[in-house]
Amino acid sequence: MSKRFESFVGMISSLSKEITRLKNEEMRRFGLNGTDGMCLYYLAKRPEGVTSAELARMMGVDRAVVSRALTRLDAGEYVAINGSDDGRAGRFVSLTDKGLTVTREVDQVLADIVERAGRGVEGPDRDAMYDMMQAILSNLREI
Repeated sequence: MSKRFESFVGMISSLSKEITRLKNEEMRRFGLNGTDGMCLYYLAKRPEGVTSAELARMMGVDRAVVSRALTRLDAGEYVAINGSDDGRAGRFVSLTDKGLTVTREVDQVLADIVERAGRGVEGPDRDAMYDMMQAILSNLREI
């Protein structure tokens, strides 16, 4: 069981580190980091905009992480922020035209990375892998 735990944790940690490295590497071209890129990604999914609190929930991170990212994105004119972060609902955030343009460009790069990373894992195998990963995540959340 110890070897199985070590393999599982080692693979998950390594996957996470590589994903973080790639996100940071790609976003560096725009003077941003991986967290900034994830904000843009999730904002593109909700073109009508969201509150900063909703964005934090969508990303699965602390609101302070989102607040720091939004400060950078606002300074770079990638997002428009309305309202104040009063600790309740948070600020309302949406993409600017510049943010949307960058997001579309990054989406193309990410699609290529996902395609290349998934080589050799096709069709039913890929579907089964995602199902298994979801089951493990659900089980861990219950624990």
